[in-house]
Amino acid sequence: MNSQIGDIHIRAMNYLEVRPLRLEVLRAGMASQTVDFDGDDDKTTVHLGAFDETGVNIGVSSWMQRPFQPEPDLKAVQLRGMATAVHLQSHGIGGLLLDAGHTHAHEIGFHVIWANARDTALNFYNRHGYTTVGEGFIETVTQLPHHKVVKYLLR
Repeated sequence: MNSQIGDIHIRAMNYLEVRPLRLEVLRAGMASQTVDFDGDDDKTTVHLGAFDETGVNIGVSSWMQRPFQPEPDLKAVQLRGMATAVHLQSHGIGGLLLDAGHTHAHEIGFHVIWANARDTALNFYNRHGYTTVGEGFIETVTQLPHHKVVKYLLR
């Protein structure tokens, strides 16, 4: 998957390429340096990266085929490891990655996208059509509050 949006280029990456930005953004100031997720190297997982006009990676997201437990019969994909370079957050890059991931999920035939979202990112996901579901929880690696978010795709 490749697409050009303005000066930002979105393309597929391998799981090793997403690690540096995940570490920089998702583990900043934390004792844990773990940035690998179960399923990162699965053949069905798609990693997307956003690159600026000079080729610098400025955003990443990973899309893993995983059941959404409240509705395990629906074909679902889990969004994980969403990160945008700190100096470029709130500039639309995360939205571009979501749009590219939504297009991929729809083309493959997924019915639902879900994620364990940090509470600090809930407004971002809500603005992009996700609904917050269930009780909040503390994520074990980051020790930060999270909620599940879900977006249903048109069938």
